[in-house]
Amino acid sequence: MAAVGSTATLILLFQSWITAQGPDGKVAANAFGRLEITTNYLNVWSQAKPKTPPVTSAWAILASAAIIIALCAILLNIRLRSELLARLTTFSLACAALFVVLCLIYLNSKGAELKAMTARTYDLGGQIGQVINWATGRGKLVVPGTATYTYASAGLTHWGFLAVVTSLGSTLAAIAQWLTVRRASDNPVRLSWRMPVVVSRSSSNPDTTT
Repeated sequence: MAAVGSTATLILLFQSWITAQGPDGKVAANAFGRLEITTNYLNVWSQAKPKTPPVTSAWAILASAAIIIALCAILLNIRLRSELLARLTTFSLACAALFVVLCLIYLNSKGAELKAMTARTYDLGGQIGQVINWATGRGKLVVPGTATYTYASAGLTHWGFLAVVTSLGSTLAAIAQWLTVRRASDNPVRLSWRMPVVVSRSSSNPDTTT
């Protein structure tokens, strides 16, 4: 179970964990900080162009390394049945779960910056971009009081939460297995509840003559 859950977590790291969408396009990022960007270039002539935020992959790399170590330890432990490998598996999976949670928190903190990439600017360059976008039939012309317009938004996807669940489940499975094996090895041999009692009597001393 720990091996299957860890493999699933490793695969989920490559999925989109956070997405942002607005008038100027859409952006998605996975746990490794890889961005998939779609833009309408509304702000190409704007003086304050949205900047691509730096998204680090440190937490995802640490989680991947911990998962790979755990998988190797699991495969070796199936063959060797070592207490040291069982502890290494449990510790590695616990670290991987921690790194996955920290990665999700980190990406959530980047939501505002990713959202800014898809928003439109309101200077002259942004206004011209909006008019051209409306003239080519790819957007709406925003006139005060005449239409409803959607602002940029950002949010976490279900892939990130699913990775947290699989990583925590793998850790709990490894801990349960380690405790079960350890309890079985440390359990002393039980004695029977009824033990025969043997009473030895010493033979009487023969009479001695004086």
